[in-house]
Amino acid sequence: LTLLFGLASINTLTVISVTRYIKGCHPERGHCISNSSMTVALVLIWIAAFFWSVAPLLGWGSYTDRMYGTCEIDWAKANFSTIYKSYIVSIFICCFFLPVIVMIFSYVSIINTVKLSHMLTGLGDPTDRQRRMERDVTRVSIVICTAFIIAWSPYAVISIWSACGHPVPSLTSILASLFAKSASFYNPIIYFGMSSKFRRDIFILFHC
Repeated sequence: LTLLFGLASINTLTVISVTRYIKGCHPERGHCISNSSMTVALVLIWIAAFFWSVAPLLGWGSYTDRMYGTCEIDWAKANFSTIYKSYIVSIFICCFFLPVIVMIFSYVSIINTVKLSHMLTGLGDPTDRQRRMERDVTRVSIVICTAFIIAWSPYAVISIWSACGHPVPSLTSILASLFAKSASFYNPIIYFGMSSKFRRDIFILFHC
């Protein structure tokens, strides 16, 4: 369940970055982002998370018990089994590296598109409103991308280190794991604190 919800969080952030990319860089394709397409995206998010989290229960990969009352993928078994190694390599590529690449590409493209559009429309002298919008988009994009990478990179590095056969201190493993899973906690805070549109939508949703 821990892996399931963690992967669902990563997948959700990736889909959000793609929708922001479409809206910001290809507004003519904005009609593709509809209730039905978002429903399909949500279903795929959870199907992918379920697939990777249930695979070790079916023999592709393995879980192991930890001293702090939970379990996680047994990274060390990659040294003893080609099947386990293929699972670990696959989950790192599909569930960490690809999402990071997609998010970085999406947000960098958004920033560049906003800057370019302001240069073309404002002739190099953007209005205060344009400057504020560019600053807000840039700030939110950088914070979201940076927070994700900072939260999950230590856990990914430690896991790869363990998969290569090197011992990892228990405290280091615990802290990296907790830090990674804290992403599910602070992502909504980032959006609520830095996006006025998100706040408005939340207030409308709960009739505030």
